[in-house]
Amino acid sequence: MDIADIKTQHAHDSLDKQQSVVPMLVIALHPNANRVGEVAPLLDLDREGRGYVSRNRPEFSKNGYAGKPLADPHISRSPLIIQKDSDDLYRVRAHSTSTEVTIPGRSLQQEYLLTSDDIHEGVILTLSNKVVLLLKFLPLQHMLVPDDNLILGISPDIAAVREKAKNIARLNLPVMIRGAAGVGKEHIARSIHDYSDQADEPFISVNVAAIHDAVAEEELFGVVRNGQRRKGWLEQAGHGTVLLEDLEDASEKVHELIFKAFKAQKVLAMNDSNPVALKCRFMLTSTYDNCPENKSSLLWRLNNLLSAYQLFVPSLIERREDIGLLFIHFVSEQWARVHVKKSFDVEVPTELMVQLLMFNWPGNVRQLRNVARQIVIDSRDKERLYLDPQLLSILASKQELPGPSSTKKVTKSRKPNSVSKDELIESLQNNRFELQATARELNISRASVYQLIQRFDGIHTAQDLGEATIREHYERYSGDTEKMMWALKVSQVGLRRRLKAMGLEI
Repeated sequence: MDIADIKTQHAHDSLDKQQSVVPMLVIALHPNANRVGEVAPLLDLDREGRGYVSRNRPEFSKNGYAGKPLADPHISRSPLIIQKDSDDLYRVRAHSTSTEVTIPGRSLQQEYLLTSDDIHEGVILTLSNKVVLLLKFLPLQHMLVPDDNLILGISPDIAAVREKAKNIARLNLPVMIRGAAGVGKEHIARSIHDYSDQADEPFISVNVAAIHDAVAEEELFGVVRNGQRRKGWLEQAGHGTVLLEDLEDASEKVHELIFKAFKAQKVLAMNDSNPVALKCRFMLTSTYDNCPENKSSLLWRLNNLLSAYQLFVPSLIERREDIGLLFIHFVSEQWARVHVKKSFDVEVPTELMVQLLMFNWPGNVRQLRNVARQIVIDSRDKERLYLDPQLLSILASKQELPGPSSTKKVTKSRKPNSVSKDELIESLQNNRFELQATARELNISRASVYQLIQRFDGIHTAQDLGEATIREHYERYSGDTEKMMWALKVSQVGLRRRLKAMGLEI
C-alpha cells in the first residue's frame, strides 16, 4: 500500500477500543482548578463489580504525583455506588449518600442505568453542583502526562500522538499530519520541531492553498530585484522546518514547484542564476483522510514524497476526557493576556463545564480556544466565569454526539487561489462578514478565507481595526453594532468582542 492511500483512523477503531481498558473517572471540574485532568481507575468496579465515589475515595492522580481524594466538603463521606450488573449494564446508585448526583439530559434520580456504550462514550457526573467527573473506559497506561508537555491531553489517542511526535522528531523525515480543521495540526508540527535537534532553527508555516499562481514562484523560492535578494519561504526556513498547510487544496502549479524543488533539493530565486541548496525539513497538514486524487496525478506523487511518516490527530469530541484540561489551560492563558495584573481565581460554573463536555465541537480545539477567549472577555470584573446567552445558545444547540459510524468522508474543496477579490467581498457581504459562513459558501477553509483577506487590499477583520477607528464609529452610530458592522465591513460578533475588550458598552 502506498503512503498516500493510508486513511485516517476514526472513532470506531480508536486506541481505547483496541487496548485493555478499565472504567475510569476523570476530573473535568473541581473547585481547585489545578486538579482538573486528574484520573482515578475504578479497579474494584472492574474486578469485583462495585466502585465507590465519595469525599474520601477513590484517589485521583496526575503526572505521577501521589493520589488524593476529591476532598470537597460539599461531597458526602458516604459513597455513591457504581455497580456492574452485567457486561453491558451499569448502575449509579446514590441511595445512601447526601451527595446530589446529576447526569445531563436525565431527571434527578437516586439511581441511573448506564450501558457500556454510554461509558465508552463518556458519562458526565455532576456531584453536589461542585465537581464534574467524566466516567469513561480508558487504558491504565495512559494515566501519566508530563507537566511541561507540548501536546496537552490525557486521552489515549493524544498520548499516542505525543509519543509518535517525540519518536519522529529527531529523524529528518517529511511528516504528514492529518485531521479535521481545528484539531491542532500546526501545533503538533511545531511540537515536533521543538522536540527536534533543529529546535533553534526557524519554523515557517505557509498556507500554500492561498498562494496565487502569479506569485507562487516568488513566495516559495524568492526573487532578485534591483540588486536586492528576497528569500522565499523554503530558503527562509534554513535548516529548520517549513510547514505546508492545506497542500492538497493548493493549485497544480504550486504542486509542481514544490515537487521539483524537493526532487532537486535546491531552489532558484526568480531573476537569479545561482541555485541554493534546500536544507529545511518538510511537514504537511491535511484535512483529508487520504490523498483526494488518483495515482496518475502530480499531487498523489507529491504526497508520497512528503509523507514518509503520517500522524493522525483525532477530533476533540473523540477525546472528551481532554476538554476540561484544555479549557482550563486556555482560560488561564487568555486570562493572563486580558488581566495582566490579576491572577486567575474566578469560579468556573459546573453548568458551563457540562455544556462544554456535551457540545459537538465542529471546530475542534481551535473552537474551544476561541470559546475560552470569549468567556474570559465576557467575564471581566466578575467573580465567576460568565457564559453569554448568545454563546450558550450556540453550545446548547448542538449537543447530539456522533456515533461511531457517523464519520463522513471529507469531499475535496475548492482551491482558494481561484477566489477573486470581488467574489470574496460579495461572499463576505452575503454572510455578514462572518468568516466561517463565508468559507462554507466559497467551499474553502476558514484559514484560507483569512489568508485571502490578508492578501487583498481594502479587506480586513475586526481584529485588524485600530482602537481609534472603532471608537470613532462607536460614537458616530451611538454603539449600534449593526450599523457599525456595515460601515466597517467586519463581523458583528468580532466587533462586539473588540468593543467588550475595550470596555465599551454594547
